[in-house]
Amino acid sequence: MNNPFGANPIAVLDRNITYYVTAVNAVGCMAMDTINIKVYQGPELYVPNAFTPNGDGLNDVLKVIAIGMKEFHFFRIYNRYGQLIFSTTDPGQGWDGRMSGKLQNMGTYVWMAEAVDYRGNLIQRNGTSTIVQ
Repeated sequence: MNNPFGANPIAVLDRNITYYVTAVNAVGCMAMDTINIKVYQGPELYVPNAFTPNGDGLNDVLKVIAIGMKEFHFFRIYNRYGQLIFSTTDPGQGWDGRMSGKLQNMGTYVWMAEAVDYRGNLIQRNGTSTIVQ
């Protein structure tokens, strides 16, 4: 970090890191917190290999993480029968594990994603993700 005591420090990271932050106001009140930063190498399309759509607010939605992309074409999810059960062209939107409002069974689902990186290269990725309940 270029200046850990400045208002807007800049960090250039090559690995995941946790920062421990302490703030003190003018009258001496103190607060502490941690900030976990995940570093991704790119350009790339990342998709987690599992998620838990149980409504607890943690890993409830399966989303593509598009690093270094200038265009995002699609993110699609298929069930084991090859049926398309989710599709989006918005990288900020993800699948909540439901089809027609019904939570799908625990199991493995196939995903496909496509985008164009900042250099103009077409990036196509596919893989599987598992619903864990």
